[in-house]
Amino acid sequence: MNIFKHLLASALIATSAASFAQTSVTITTTESTKSDSTVVDSTVVQSSDNTSTTVVVRKNTTRPIERIVSNFSIYVGFNGLGGDLPAGYDLRPIGSRFIALAWQKRIPLITSGSTKLRLITGPEVAWNNFMFEGRNLLTRQNGQLVINQADVDLRKTKLVTTQLNLPVMLSVSARSGFSISAGAYIGMRLDSYTKVKPEGGSAVRSHSSFNLNPVRWGFITEIGFRGCGKLFGRYEPNSLFRTGEGPNASVWSVGIKL
Repeated sequence: MNIFKHLLASALIATSAASFAQTSVTITTTESTKSDSTVVDSTVVQSSDNTSTTVVVRKNTTRPIERIVSNFSIYVGFNGLGGDLPAGYDLRPIGSRFIALAWQKRIPLITSGSTKLRLITGPEVAWNNFMFEGRNLLTRQNGQLVINQADVDLRKTKLVTTQLNLPVMLSVSARSGFSISAGAYIGMRLDSYTKVKPEGGSAVRSHSSFNLNPVRWGFITEIGFRGCGKLFGRYEPNSLFRTGEGPNASVWSVGIKL
């Protein structure tokens, strides 16, 4: 009986060894790419005694999706008036400044390839400072804006407007880091005042509408390279003042976006 068991065990071991020797393994790998993801299929085929087993391994490699980014920016520069202006509207170049605080969102539109297209928008609060030359004073007479001459020398005489704007721009950026943006904006007046400070005296503020247009609009463009800030330019072709109640004065501003 023991001899029979030994013979049976030897036969089983020999059969297993022969089956293992006849086993063949074939690995086939296929790769396909779809838009933002790569799918890799690995197929392992094991055959023995006319039977086969297939194992499929799938691997997904997905590219990162660019999301909406929020930015806080500061615009600092100079502004001025254009158009056919009457006498007295000459401005001091250095004293006439433009400042804006912007909360912007960058919305990706096209992000594949070496050139990317984004939509930039968000509210901003902007201040225009128009600093007049010499003794020029901006006043209202009979519903009209006029420039009068002060009796004393003035250290400061200016018109300040505060406005809430909503710009919308399309931005194109290249892999080299160069970017250019262009668009338009519309805004409403929040406040306006004149500030007059005589030599050796105290400053006096006078808040009024000064016949200013309650709604203003214009064009904007920005040029930048990598993270070094941007140069910007703005132009409002419509008049700063209401028609028939002040000069036909367009507004421009240039400076740096930080």
